[in-house]
Amino acid sequence: MKKIHPTAILEGDVELGDFVGISAYAVLRGDEGKIKIGNRTNIQEHCTIHGRGVSVGNDVTVGHGATLHGCKIGNNVLVGMGSIVMDDAEIGDWCIIGAGAVVTPGMKIESGSLVVGLPAKVVRKLNEEDKKLITHSAENYLNKIKK
Repeated sequence: MKKIHPTAILEGDVELGDFVGISAYAVLRGDEGKIKIGNRTNIQEHCTIHGRGVSVGNDVTVGHGATLHGCKIGNNVLVGMGSIVMDDAEIGDWCIIGAGAVVTPGMKIESGSLVVGLPAKVVRKLNEEDKKLITHSAENYLNKIKK
C-alpha cells in the first residue's frame, strides 16, 4: 500500500517500498540516478529528492520542505523540516537531523546522532526519548497512510 498525493511528482527511476506516504507537492526526480524509498517511510509536503541516486531507509520521516540530494539516509531517521542533506552525505540509523540543518557534501553521520546547524554538526548521542520521537513520528504518518 502506498499513498501518493495527486500533486506529488515522481519521475524517472523511483522505487517505493510498502506503506510509503508521499505528501502534497513533494518532488522525487530519479532522472540522474535511482531514488529508493524504504518501507513505512513518509515524505512530507514540499520535499525535494533528487541527485545521482538517493537511498532512504525504512521508518524514516522526511519533514516538510526538506531536500535530499544524492545522499543515503539510514533506517529510523527523522529529517527535520527545511533541512538539506547534500551529495554523498550518509546518515546512519537512528539519527535526528534538526530542522533547518545543512548536512554538507560527503559528511558521514554516525548512527544514533543528533545533528543541528549550518553547517550541520553532531551535538550529542540520541537518548531513549529521542528514539521514541522518531518512532512516534513514523507511526503517526503510517497510520495516516493506512486510512
